[in-house]
Amino acid sequence: MSLLLNRTTAPQLIRFFDHCFKQGVLDACERGNDIDVKEFLEDKKESWDFGTILEPSDYDWHAFRYWVYWLARKRGMKSLAENYFFRIRVKNYIWCALPYCMRFYLMGIEEWLRYPNPVGIELFKATPRIHWDPNEEVKTITKPDIISYLHEFEFQFKKVPIEQKIISDAAMTGFVQALFDLTRQYVTGSKDEDI
Repeated sequence: MSLLLNRTTAPQLIRFFDHCFKQGVLDACERGNDIDVKEFLEDKKESWDFGTILEPSDYDWHAFRYWVYWLARKRGMKSLAENYFFRIRVKNYIWCALPYCMRFYLMGIEEWLRYPNPVGIELFKATPRIHWDPNEEVKTITKPDIISYLHEFEFQFKKVPIEQKIISDAAMTGFVQALFDLTRQYVTGSKDEDI
């Protein structure tokens, strides 16, 4: 097991994926032009490139690593920023947190496009782990949900043509498995309140 992905950082990453989702909703709301937002979403879902809707150009993985580092600090997760994202130096299964962060960010953008209405955005900002749907009752995103989304993204990545892959399937699968193993007690519900 890597020194970076451990029993401290793994539960923090589970929480952080929710922040990436939330940032996708907020950035799409701020961008305002749903045509631009839709084009960005379609491009990034297809290409697996890094970027944010508020920046016009693609990020390389180093720039995206700094973006998630900034987001983690902004969300009060300084320990995760310093002890995980700041220390990623090479592409291995630890690095795979980055494309998964991007997938959760895109999921937030996609959810905004389903309900592009700024009514309720302040409540959404202030409430952790909820889906964006101002027309319905609040739907909580649970930790098992997040693991399930990771498996779904992993499956999507396996269908990417080999020449488009940013890293190996084995690395992406290894990351999800390690994260699940390190947080099993939480995602099965026995210590759900601790994360």
